[in-house]
Amino acid sequence: MGWKSLAWSAAALVLLLSIATSLSGITLFLLMTPLVVLYTMLKPVSFAVHIVAIAAVAYLMLGSAGAIALTFGFFFLVPSIVMGHLYKRRAKAKTVVMVGFLVLLAQLLTELALFSAQYNIDFSAQLATFIEDWMKQMQANDLIAGDWATAATSIGDAIVRMLPTLLLLTSFLIAIVTHALSRRALAMSGIVAPALPEMKTWMLPRSLVFYYLIAVILSYAVPASSTGFWSAVASNAMPILQFAFTVQAMAFFFYLAGAKQWPKIIPIVLMIPVLLFPPFYLIGLLDVAFPLRKYFAKK
Repeated sequence: MGWKSLAWSAAALVLLLSIATSLSGITLFLLMTPLVVLYTMLKPVSFAVHIVAIAAVAYLMLGSAGAIALTFGFFFLVPSIVMGHLYKRRAKAKTVVMVGFLVLLAQLLTELALFSAQYNIDFSAQLATFIEDWMKQMQANDLIAGDWATAATSIGDAIVRMLPTLLLLTSFLIAIVTHALSRRALAMSGIVAPALPEMKTWMLPRSLVFYYLIAVILSYAVPASSTGFWSAVASNAMPILQFAFTVQAMAFFFYLAGAKQWPKIIPIVLMIPVLLFPPFYLIGLLDVAFPLRKYFAKK
């Protein structure tokens, strides 16, 4: 029960309290870090004492919003314990990130299914209502003009169709951010956590190129108005694969910088247009499909 564990408990408490504020969007990406650090630093019994104390204080301070905050806290507690346990076992960074990602995704899918079945909610209709109300507020402030009721319904349907992609990307980003922050936090406490391989060495399996071709064919073969299974596959496969190839494009620039002995700032600067302009994912696609790196290595 040293000062470091108390400091990380205080950090977890502050983040838990911020769930009830407008900062909740940022909090969701940061909340797991102090929990992972605490579990890695402490024995299970001491960790449980800290968690009970954090939950009790947060519930008392938040009042009516305490139940919501504790629900979110419990949701992130499970993957935090899993990642912390893997750190204790000196697992590889890739294993920690992948297992954390899968646990988060499984929890999101399970809770979404239970929530939908228990309350029989039409997510498309609820999103359309929310978007329409938001657009009406924008119209009242003279920020937009026109009838947006039909557009709100279309946007709501599109978001529901893209829900698998959103859940995948959200789970992956939370796992990556948690690993990056937890590793540095543990290093400050004298605990060595493994790092991911250097980005310049990252390489996706070539089979993803084949899946990409199938997704392209599906996107043209399945009508845009279709609502069946293959329509959902086509709607979600392309964004996921494009995101993967975008990451591969950034890895290629880091490899190129190492091969050409460029300053380290150059690949970081090149990442900006790759992220801002979606067609640049084709660089990553070419890097996976063809031996571009061997060509530059020879040069």
